[in-house]
Amino acid sequence: MSMRAFVKAVLLAEAFAVATFGLGWWSVPVVAAVWAIISRDPNRARVAALCAAGGWASLLLLDIVKGPVITMGNQLGTTMNLPPVLLYLVTLVFPALLAWSAAALVPSWRKTVPG
Repeated sequence: MSMRAFVKAVLLAEAFAVATFGLGWWSVPVVAAVWAIISRDPNRARVAALCAAGGWASLLLLDIVKGPVITMGNQLGTTMNLPPVLLYLVTLVFPALLAWSAAALVPSWRKTVPG
């Protein structure tokens, strides 16, 4: 991976994090759709998914630093009879799936628009 591609990935991940922090989870497919429109990368859906998970991981790390996220994860995991690690994993899989689906679908919509 080139330095240019790495910088793009970091900026995209933080775009997902900032949009989510400011607007909520529904901004993930919007950011991914915009990325899919402007990107020429053939793996844009995969990149969007990884960057969305990375952006949410940065938000999760900020919450860990600021508050008792580990305690909450342990309590919620006990209540749901799930290991806390699985809850954190699902927290990262959710934005990855949202971003992947939006980034994969938007280019196909562009091709079907008459004009």
